Amino acid sequence: MSTLTTTEAKRLDVLHPIVAAATGAAVFGLAMTAGEVFDLNADGERSAGVTWGEFAAYVGLVLVGGLIAVWLGLRARAGSPDRLARTALGLAVASAVFFVGFWSGWPHMFGAVAVVLALEHRRRVGSFGGMTISALLIGALAVAASTVTCVLG
Repeated sequence: MSTLTTTEAKRLDVLHPIVAAATGAAVFGLAMTAGEVFDLNADGERSAGVTWGEFAAYVGLVLVGGLIAVWLGLRARAGSPDRLARTALGLAVASAVFFVGFWSGWPHMFGAVAVVLALEHRRRVGSFGGMTISALLIGALAVAASTVTCVLG
């Protein structure tokens, strides 16, 4: 008689909302820094840099946006594939809408989590659906456009 014991691996999946939101926040921070350091911003005036108050405001905005994106992503991952697809599309659309506030970092984080949720949906179901393809494209385009705007804007 043999006994088979299985255990679940305790690892952080690459398609996890925490990883996606952190990556989106890092891309935002690097893009904003590159725009300032290389003087690529087209804001018209030469600034002396970011003050500590402005930096704290950026960090606060990124934390709030990251918490929202992670919370929504974790709820979607715990649900059905249909919930994954709907949440991915919702976050992708939110990322595109928040493009007007590119300086908040929210388009980066929402778009990154939308892409990860769409890929997770594909992993679970085996193929992309209409909603997940839309979420993947809208989220990726919003992240790319926001990154360019952060560097040049």
